[in-house]
Formats: sequence, structure tokens, C-alpha cells
Amino acid sequence: MKHLHALTALALFTAVGCKKDEDKTTDLPQGSFAEQKYYLLETGDLQQGDDRLQGSGALVFASPLNAIQSQDNFALEFTIAEGGSLSLVTHSDSSLSDGLTVQFERAGTELISSLKADGAGTGDNVLSGVDASGPISLAVDVHNNETPAHVLIWNAVNGSYEENEALYNSEDDADAPGVGKGTLWGLVLRNATVKKVERGEPKFTEE
Repeated sequence: MKHLHALTALALFTAVGCKKDEDKTTDLPQGSFAEQKYYLLETGDLQQGDDRLQGSGALVFASPLNAIQSQDNFALEFTIAEGGSLSLVTHSDSSLSDGLTVQFERAGTELISSLKADGAGTGDNVLSGVDASGPISLAVDVHNNETPAHVLIWNAVNGSYEENEALYNSEDDADAPGVGKGTLWGLVLRNATVKKVERGEPKFTEE
């Protein structure tokens, strides 16, 4: 975020917002997972280790997204206890507010997803072909440069990320909510175990 004189007005606004979000986290308890530093927003009974996060709690990662209007992919490997959930919150502020939430809940062997943003949300969507009673591996695209944000969810076990192979595509959901308004991201665990979380380039891009 240096050399602000070379940025456009939009980029300047994004950079200032990014720094503002980061500054608010500095007095929180810290940890590290998957070589990523994070701040604990809610300790709960969360067990923290180098190879997993387990239990219930909430955390925000220290490394921000590139911009409010960024496109990102999030690779997740996790398990959920019966009745538990895992929420990926992107493009949020330092308290994981004003962001876009992609929530995964377990009901027996079914994995149910839903989105929330701008005070609105979708209904429940069962992700077909995923056994929620075992290990789950997903790739989640969040394109926050579209309105509403474009979210795609794939079963990463298949290794194919074409748009028509997504388990969920928010462009097909009439209830898809708005966009995230910040530059940070994090996780909210409820009786879940996370073994991997990585952020990278989007799997799908518009031609």
C-alpha cells in the first residue's frame, strides 16, 4: 500500500480501508495455521495446532485480500460434527462483519450451503455428491467484483473447475445476496475441524 500517488481514487480508498481493517486486529490473541497468521475473535473451545483447527471459535487472517473488489479462490479441507458448521467469511472487516459468508452445515450425511451478505441470504442448498459424515474438500470462488458477488463451489476431489461442474453457482440462485465491503477474511467454526485453508487465484474466470 505504498506509493499511493500512483493509484487511482478507487485503489486509494481500498488501500486505506485495508490498513484500517488491519489496525483493528493488533490487540487480539494471535495464532498461526497453515503458515498463515491469524487473530482470534472468539476463542470458544478452539484447539489450535500447526496441522488443524478444531472445535468452536472464530478467527480473522492477518493477510488481507488484494482489494474489496477482488476475485479469490479458497481451498478448504474439513470435517463437521453432526449439527455443526463451518463458515468462510470473505471481504469483511476485522470483526468479520459486513462481509460475504459462505456457510456449510452438516445434517446427517448431507452438506448444506448458504450465503449471507448485506443483511440478506439464500435458502439452504444441498451439495450433491458430498458425504458430510467424512472428510470434505471444497474449492470456493468468490468474485466480489460482481454485484451480487458470484460464488461457485466445487468438490475439489474431482479436480475439475468448469462452471457447469460447480456444486453451487450463485448466478443460478435468485436469492443470491450482495457483496462484501471489506478486505479481510476468516473462519467461524462450530464443532468442526479444519485441516487446510488456502487462498489463491480464482478457478473460474469470465471469458
